[in-house]
Amino acid sequence: MPGNQRSMGRDHAVGHPALTDPQTGLANGLHFELVYSYLFEAGDRGIAFAVMLISVGEAPPERLRTLGEIVHNTTRTADLVAHVGGGRYVVLLFGSNLPGARIAADRLETALRDKSPGPLSFGIAAYHPELKTSADLLEAADTALLKAEASGGGVEMA
Repeated sequence: MPGNQRSMGRDHAVGHPALTDPQTGLANGLHFELVYSYLFEAGDRGIAFAVMLISVGEAPPERLRTLGEIVHNTTRTADLVAHVGGGRYVVLLFGSNLPGARIAADRLETALRDKSPGPLSFGIAAYHPELKTSADLLEAADTALLKAEASGGGVEMA
């Protein structure tokens, strides 16, 4: 399948009203949950992936779309970017381990640095077989994000 057809499929899924956040045009929480639950189940078959939570601070609604576009355009086509509310985004990094996710976070931090209304904070966790539930991985990423926010911004890894 040619590259432009692959990206058209991604854009079509995100553009569907039931799967799209109206504030940002990105995937919404439902879309994220559907993809994440399938991906987590595939993790025990050796498919590497990481979860990155991003906090941009308190942004007005019109700014959230711009920030979301930056996140979307800075990540790879295969990654899923979703807006989860409250100035927070989540990125599913397909085929990434923790060091790869850190590189992605550094790239995003550079792209967002002068656009964010507040301190940029990133919480990263990567799948490993010892995790029992998908909630465990999200909790690890959220704990890392909270630690980054408490220290005034930056990148924390679980």
